[in-house]
Amino acid sequence: DGNRQIVFYQSGVGSEANFSGDSVQGTTMLQALGTAVASKIRDAYVFIAQNFEAGDKICLFGGAYTARKLSGLIDSIGLLSRENLSHFFAIWLQLIDRETPTIPGDTLHPNIRCVGVWDTVGSVFHQIDALNIVDTSLPATVEVALHAISLQENRKKFLPTLWTIPQGGLRTNQILKQVWFPGAHTDVGGGYKRHELADISVFWMAGELHQEKVVCLDLEFLRSYSQPKPDKWGTSQPHNAYKESLGPVRPFVGRATRLESRQITRDSHFHQSIEHGDHSPQTLENAEYMITMTIIKQKFGGGWVPRYQGLNMFEAHCKSQWG
Repeated sequence: DGNRQIVFYQSGVGSEANFSGDSVQGTTMLQALGTAVASKIRDAYVFIAQNFEAGDKICLFGGAYTARKLSGLIDSIGLLSRENLSHFFAIWLQLIDRETPTIPGDTLHPNIRCVGVWDTVGSVFHQIDALNIVDTSLPATVEVALHAISLQENRKKFLPTLWTIPQGGLRTNQILKQVWFPGAHTDVGGGYKRHELADISVFWMAGELHQEKVVCLDLEFLRSYSQPKPDKWGTSQPHNAYKESLGPVRPFVGRATRLESRQITRDSHFHQSIEHGDHSPQTLENAEYMITMTIIKQKFGGGWVPRYQGLNMFEAHCKSQWG
């Protein structure tokens, strides 16, 4: 669309430093699960503050916990000017200590155009409440919030952190869409060699961004990276993340479906691929501790009708060209 895009990419959650700025050593299990994300949040904040100009659009994607914390941080303290970034760490520590931060007078308070995330699992992070930011609350400054959630994730430590509608409701023109997709955490967010299920969620995200005119994307280029020779749309088998966890890890991660934990409710919105490719417990290849739409319907009773999210234009195009 002719607008310049400045992109900052971070690799997966690391553990360079904890929330107090102390170095973290070793490769413990907790580090592997990403308990020390503070340095990534700080790096991303500083990058945005250094590059932001009035009129710019801030869009945050991907690494769900980091993006969610970063949006809450910007909502809470605004964006410091380049000249005042030297105050940032002192403000950070004030937030850690649950003190009212001292914010310089020339700090900007921009809206965040979009936060698009895949399956936020805050419970794996030891310091989920750090920065005194409520992770479930959708910041008022976020204009478009998109959350793709995995239906069949069954590790207790990977329960999702859903956004809640603020008291008083959403602002005028504020958009919140949280949609359940087939698969486990990595099925939906990506990472497996075969990625049909991840393709479905990323095509939804891209289509929503295009529909809401959030950012200009080369949609056909994105589609060209879809899974070669995929399974029929919506029929790919979800992974059983708990059963596939190494034996020593299982006691740590625990076991719980998202129906048992009550994150799936009668008002939840489900992606059409779940309806199209519903697996009964008998047809799942690895059904132990797994939920399906059949089980959800049994839980909510015969009068319950699932709410299926309609496909956006890009999704419909991708489905028509599937395989």
